[in-house]
Parts: sequence; structure tokens; C-alpha cells
Amino acid sequence: MSKVIISGFIDFGDKDVTPILQGARELIEMTYDEPGCIHYVWSADVLRPGRVWVYEEWQSVETLAAHLVADSYLRMSGYLAQSGLTGATVNKYLIATDEPVYDATGVARAEFSNR
Repeated sequence: MSKVIISGFIDFGDKDVTPILQGARELIEMTYDEPGCIHYVWSADVLRPGRVWVYEEWQSVETLAAHLVADSYLRMSGYLAQSGLTGATVNKYLIATDEPVYDATGVARAEFSNR
């Protein structure tokens, strides 16, 4: 079973995104409780006002599919539109393998040990 990563950004013009993120807290917490959710992180970009970075990690395509029809997702979509969303670039990635950046000796490595 391959993990799925969701990564990208959502823009809200020149708005302060702090209250938007605070308002989304309940929906973010609901998502963390969904089966298969490993990470569900929303963060303000410190260099670009109005931008929120999204990072999600799901155990499988099936658990992501369940999330995309869940109440938390549907409510979040409405909340973001209501909050002044002006654009977004968010992609999904199917992960064939993963391993730590640092090996057992503490050296950062770009290559994968099984390739």
C-alpha cells in the first residue's frame, strides 16, 4: 500500500491568515481523527501574506478518498470559500518509498537505499 501526500498552497489575497487558520481549527482536528490520516498541517507563510501552506499525509488512496467525501472536507471547502480564497495550487503525490534523509551515521543523503 502506497502513501499519498497532498502538498500546496492556498491564497487569500492580502488578508491576515491567522484568524482564518484559527477558524479552521475544529475542521483540522476532525480530519486528524479520520482513519488513515497521518498528518494534516496548515501553516501561514511567513514571507507571503495571505498564503497558507497545506501538507497532508494519508495511509492510502482509499483513506484519502474517504476524506474527500467526509463532512470535515466538505465543510472546509465551504469555509475556505467564505473566508475569501482567491486561488490555490495543491497537488497529490503517490509515494512508492520513503526513508529518513539522514542515514545511521548522521549524513544527509539524496539517494534511496533500495534503488
